[in-house]
Amino acid sequence: MRPEDILIVNDGSPFLKTIGLLLADKGHRTCVTDSPLAALAELTRKYFRLVIVKLPGKTADSLALLKAVKDLNPKARLIILGEDACLPVEAFQIAVEDYILLPCRPVEVWRRITSCLKAVRGAAVQEAVQGKLDAINRRGLTNLSLLFHDLRSGLVSVQAALKLSRRLAQGQLDADANTLLEDAGKKTDWLLSLMEGFLRQVFLCQESGAEPDICHIREDVVAPVLDELYDDLQKHRVALENQLDFLPSHLGSVKGDKVALRSVFRNLINNAIQYGGKGCSLKIDYDRFEPFFHLQVFNSGPVPPQKTRHTSSSSLPPGKAKGNGDARGLGLGLSLSRKILRSYGGDIRYEPQPRGTKIQVLLPMS
Repeated sequence: MRPEDILIVNDGSPFLKTIGLLLADKGHRTCVTDSPLAALAELTRKYFRLVIVKLPGKTADSLALLKAVKDLNPKARLIILGEDACLPVEAFQIAVEDYILLPCRPVEVWRRITSCLKAVRGAAVQEAVQGKLDAINRRGLTNLSLLFHDLRSGLVSVQAALKLSRRLAQGQLDADANTLLEDAGKKTDWLLSLMEGFLRQVFLCQESGAEPDICHIREDVVAPVLDELYDDLQKHRVALENQLDFLPSHLGSVKGDKVALRSVFRNLINNAIQYGGKGCSLKIDYDRFEPFFHLQVFNSGPVPPQKTRHTSSSSLPPGKAKGNGDARGLGLGLSLSRKILRSYGGDIRYEPQPRGTKIQVLLPMS
């Protein structure tokens, strides 16, 4: 067992002194004292993984010590010993690892203390693993940020070159070449805005006390994506009906990052264009059922084959899954969309319709 720093606050009885000697014999670094004030001094100068306190009764020093353990060593495990009738009510209002009510067999006290030490060790291992994961994630985010920054620089150059080419070639190219050049310019502008949005989010994540993620579903998510995909909708002759145009401004605030939610909505519209076929109709609607905002995308295109459909029931609550294959058949994009939405406390549902499909996005209202 890994050695730990253990503080034992005794009341003069030989029992806990013996426990301290046994723990020291196991290699732990123990500090045994009969004075709550001395224990407070130890807590201020050293970090203890486990604190064992034997309460003689309701004394001001003992109660102050219990509060100080959590204030000075928030992650320390605390075990309280005492007679049931003598323990003050305040002792039961503090988060502790265990209460040992006396009288109790010595072997039971030892078993519960060693069990607590095993939990301490497991928590320490988990903290170490999480620390390594956090470091890896930070490095990954930094590398992605550098990559996006370099790509952005290249796209800025491409954007400038396309604008210059369009200006120099004005009137000299046929209609198809002009359209191709114009589409390339729009796609470049779109990619540039995506990268800048990602970089802004990275900087916000690195700032302390950043504002919570709240956005307006129509103004920050739906309208920008529809503007971005306008040419594709026209090219595929998609008949669009957008009921969010009638959503009052004060009712559209939801919890979620607008850059991530645009990716989710963009994926829904791209899927509708891709699988709906030319001439399909697309309806964007909404419902408000506290505490969720329901964004609905209806597509009159062909219904996916039964074996590839998402089997989630319309009554399935957010965050609940019917198995690991929840997003099966909806493609990688919607599988990732579900992860994004669930991170905000929402969800995404597939609901087959008599003449088409409906995708419903649930987002918590702000």
